[in-house]
Amino acid sequence: MSHPRSLVAILAMLVALVAIPATASAKSNAGNGAPAVKAHVSKAKKALKKFKVAVVRHDGSVALTHLKGARRQTAAASKTARRMAARAHGGAPSLAAAQSLTLAGNQYDALLEQMTALVDEITGRVQLVIARSIPSAIAGKQKVVELLTTMLDRVPDSAKAPLASVIAALSVGDATEVTNLDEALDGGTLPANVSGLLSQCLGMATQSIQMAFDTIKGILPMLPSAVQGPLRTIIDMVSNTVGTIVPAVLSTVTGLVDQILGSLPFVGTGSQGGLGNLLGGTLGGGATPGAGIPDISGLLSGLFPGQGSSGGGASGGGGPAAGLGGLISSITGMISNLLGGLLGH
Repeated sequence: MSHPRSLVAILAMLVALVAIPATASAKSNAGNGAPAVKAHVSKAKKALKKFKVAVVRHDGSVALTHLKGARRQTAAASKTARRMAARAHGGAPSLAAAQSLTLAGNQYDALLEQMTALVDEITGRVQLVIARSIPSAIAGKQKVVELLTTMLDRVPDSAKAPLASVIAALSVGDATEVTNLDEALDGGTLPANVSGLLSQCLGMATQSIQMAFDTIKGILPMLPSAVQGPLRTIIDMVSNTVGTIVPAVLSTVTGLVDQILGSLPFVGTGSQGGLGNLLGGTLGGGATPGAGIPDISGLLSGLFPGQGSSGGGASGGGGPAAGLGGLISSITGMISNLLGGLLGH
């Protein structure tokens, strides 16, 4: 059982951060820890792949060895990145710290995805160790996201929008661990002690994502203007929902966030700004405002019949003359209609 998320949004934003010209002082900052973070992340990825293979082969002792390695290397990457952030007070060092924190947060995401996907595919001591390891990974990722948020005041102005987008993608752009844990519990084959642990993990993971929407609301003005309207609609609906959002709905909500953020272009603004490039990148060079955004409207039409390309105004009669404001309004309206039904508003 696995629900691999699209990491395009985070990876594209990371590339955007790396592409931002650093100041000359970066040349004298070779010891800033970034190479060490990359090395730890590389080792963690390799260990995680070997862990998955061992679980599939039901080789418990080997699985435990590689899980330990993946956790240790992920934690080391985070610790080094956090140390970089503590020493950075602006300019190139802060940008390097933000990049390293993003790598560490992304690796925690991968670790969580694999552990929650594989916990019900092996039994015995390995299963129990995996279940006990999930909370620390959730907390580790949350700590990275919180620190990334503080970096917004320290990175160069040109990096603020990409960094805010990274924070949104890491914190509310995915609910893979929630979906995996929910399905593992629904299977009904887990031992009582493991089931109890995973129930606690599910609550912790769900609460972490729901609370993160409040954080994103606070940094919304720093996000690219093209996505502020749609994201504000999602955030407001989540904030107005009483109680815990069920996993299936939370997966839909975070999927919408991922679709929106994954379409952001940070290279070249053109005359139409961010959303104009979003259309150009999605539909081809000849795209114009009012032509529609297939990835978002396609998702909506599949989940909420009648809100797709024909009914949601994605190809409004005003054509290009309708402008970006009308297009954003149409997308926001579709999101509002979809989530209104799912969240009971």
